[in-house]
Amino acid sequence: MNIVLFDPGEWTRPLDLDDPRAQHLLEILKLAPGDRFAAGELGARVGTLEFLAKDNGFLRLGNPEWDQVPPPLSRVCLIIGTPRPPTARRLLKDLTTLGARELHFAATALGDRSYLQSTLWKGEFHKSLGEGAAQARTTLVPSVTRHHSLGLALAAAPGPGVWFDEGGAPWTEHPVHNSAGGGNPLWLALGPERGWSDAERALFQRHGWQKAGLGPRVLRTETACSLAMGIAVLKGWS
Repeated sequence: MNIVLFDPGEWTRPLDLDDPRAQHLLEILKLAPGDRFAAGELGARVGTLEFLAKDNGFLRLGNPEWDQVPPPLSRVCLIIGTPRPPTARRLLKDLTTLGARELHFAATALGDRSYLQSTLWKGEFHKSLGEGAAQARTTLVPSVTRHHSLGLALAAAPGPGVWFDEGGAPWTEHPVHNSAGGGNPLWLALGPERGWSDAERALFQRHGWQKAGLGPRVLRTETACSLAMGIAVLKGWS
């Protein structure tokens, strides 16, 4: 936890000692009253708060100094074949840390459609986004959308992008990463571990998406997503 994050105005209320953030301040940072720590309000500026006191089972915080603007999110938007909820939690955290702008989780032909009905998507996913933002020392998180089919996810994408599949030419040699210049979104689509169906491959082609690969090995969904996002960041395409 490289920054302690709060919903807007939440820090003005006493923080329960059972809250993981309070435990971090006391047990990891070992703060004493009067000490300041890195903090921020989700969606807003970054800065510091003062630890005022510990009493009646709560921490009291105050005197904010929001003096930094967080770095903007990247232009990378991902369509992801919805994986098992534990995998999705890791993806939400890691892709937030890497600065993804939008995350679109789609039901796919070869995936388990019940994954989209998990309690994760009924609000629990916000915790994973917050953990990813805290790791990156930012207050900005990607938007998250669920789609009941790949077709609906593609309809939500304003332009074509890159879809990854076995047999695709290495993405680092692909021309499409330069086609969405400026601040336009760079759309990437990665399937579930069982891969895309033939009908879904045809759907990408009809929408003008270009096929690319991430090497000869079959990767786990979270590995493939982090690798594709990492390449975009390191190459400066994001």
